Amino acid sequence: MSPRSPEQNQAQREETRQRILMTALKAFAEKGYAATSISYIAKEAGISKGLTYHYFNSKEDLLHGIFHCLNSFSGEAIALLKNKSPQEQLRLTVEMTFDYIQKNPDLMRFMTSLALQPDAMVTLKEDIKMHKQQTIDVYTKLFSTLNYPAPEAEAYYLGAMLDGVALGSLALQEDYPLAAIKEKILNHYQL
Repeated sequence: MSPRSPEQNQAQREETRQRILMTALKAFAEKGYAATSISYIAKEAGISKGLTYHYFNSKEDLLHGIFHCLNSFSGEAIALLKNKSPQEQLRLTVEMTFDYIQKNPDLMRFMTSLALQPDAMVTLKEDIKMHKQQTIDVYTKLFSTLNYPAPEAEAYYLGAMLDGVALGSLALQEDYPLAAIKEKILNHYQL
């Protein structure tokens, strides 16, 4: 067997990093941030504790890594909205958010449980504040372009509706009427 190429090594490193992040995400969501140890994450990921520390310096570093995965979705979503009409941007924002909620229940569970974990909130306070402000800024600009009378209030209103959908979907799982709620929100904005 020939040695791996640098590209193969890089792909292997990224796969291991992602496996650690996804294992930590699931553990933090199920057990809580404070109750989850690096040892537990390593065991569940099928790697050594030392290798986990090779990728992440601490549990806090892991938490930041998970949060940045969430932020990368936001960045990708914003990029997809470029060169679209304001109405299309709003429609796509709602549809992509619903799709994300449906496809990422572990991440939704993690984000919801995070709000109830003081240790984790202290660690991520600035990251969360920055992410929320970026989201509100994008929504506010969108509603301003669409000539809503109070664009910032409308931005917070949309954010609250989407947060509520995430919570409802977590609580009721497959019994939550995601499609009907999505249609209701799209109709509310005449999309």
